[in-house]
Amino acid sequence: MSEPLSAAQTEARRLPVPAVAAIQHALHAIPMNATVGVRITDVGVGWATGECADTPPFRNHLGTIHAGAQFLLAEAVSGAAFAGVFAAQLGQAVPLIEKLDTHYVGRAVGNVTARAEIDPGTLADAHTAFAAEGRARLTVTVVVLDGEHKDVMRATAQWYLRLMPSTRGN
Repeated sequence: MSEPLSAAQTEARRLPVPAVAAIQHALHAIPMNATVGVRITDVGVGWATGECADTPPFRNHLGTIHAGAQFLLAEAVSGAAFAGVFAAQLGQAVPLIEKLDTHYVGRAVGNVTARAEIDPGTLADAHTAFAAEGRARLTVTVVVLDGEHKDVMRATAQWYLRLMPSTRGN
């Protein structure tokens, strides 16, 4: 994963409040995210943060946060970061995850948080591709930390955006 965005870079890539709320609402409305308690805490252009509380039904046989809950958090936060890039196009296009590679590096003790980021240098080409072809792809990196602020999971997601069939014109 590349170096995390600085506070100034994060601020420069902030989305308008209504766009953040719309992305949060869409991801919180996914039944599995709601069931497990996955929450998107903030979204910007190519970055997002989220959290998942440590609750007994979602613990594993070791008494720590289950890998499945961490996976859901990584998927949701990567989707939010991707949606943040294409917030203006989401009314006419649908984002789809193609792949999520995960590497669990430690046991997750306590609540987990995640941060997803997209290399800012790839955003312009993705917008150009979408404008020209009605589709675009981006790679999103995710780091999940536990309640002790230890790195417990790293993931790389491949997201795809395509025009909805009713807006394609063919």
